[in-house]
Amino acid sequence: MRTKDYLKIVGLASIFSTSALPIHAQSQYTNPADTSWYQSPYGAGDEIGAVNLITPEIVIQAVKLVKTGKTYPLAVPVDKNLPAFRHRSFQLYNVQPGEQAGQTLGPNKFTFNDELVNAWTGVGTQLNGIGHIGIDHVYYNGNKAVDFVTVEGVKKLGIEQVPPIVTRGVVLDMTQHYGKPIVAGGTEFTVADIQAVLKKQGINIRKGDVVLFNTGWLELIGKDNQQFLEVEPGIGMEAAQWLADQGIVAFGGDT
Repeated sequence: MRTKDYLKIVGLASIFSTSALPIHAQSQYTNPADTSWYQSPYGAGDEIGAVNLITPEIVIQAVKLVKTGKTYPLAVPVDKNLPAFRHRSFQLYNVQPGEQAGQTLGPNKFTFNDELVNAWTGVGTQLNGIGHIGIDHVYYNGNKAVDFVTVEGVKKLGIEQVPPIVTRGVVLDMTQHYGKPIVAGGTEFTVADIQAVLKKQGINIRKGDVVLFNTGWLELIGKDNQQFLEVEPGIGMEAAQWLADQGIVAFGGDT
């Protein structure tokens, strides 16, 4: 898969959690002179991509799906031991200001804990904004890094542009499809694989959905951190294009 094609998909399905694409699929050669990938169907000034597809009608339809009121955590606990991509790390320090050697504050002997975090935001569960990935310093909608990227953050395409996402979530259980508690690294999910899982689960994908892949990959944390950081399972180019053609808003996974 070419990086250009990957970016084209990201422009259509504008945001995603931990990437469901294998690393090797994201880094293959692309022609840096090609500018066709960044054209947005939502206008030259758009900064949110496929989130534009979430209409009030889609929100209402999603809310009506709630029947039992059960909630399910989708995040993973983040600490210094959580494996992270390449250079990333997470360090948290607890500080009790003015309370050294058992001191307290005020007549009521007030004490408190304060937390200092020194970390990369791309550790653990995350939502990648549309300005996360570019080609040769050019990003979604043709925005050039020299015009909007600063050491203190991006002036366009930032995660603050993403509106609240209230829509239908579709979880595809790839572990059942492959009959393994952890899908093998490097496994490419094809359109046929996705359609087979949808049929087995008795569901379909609609415009405005968020699609999440369960691969069992999180089970490697603490057991085989090295494998966790190697080539994970995920969708290939054909499947990415197919998902975008269905009008999904975002995709993600547990890799």
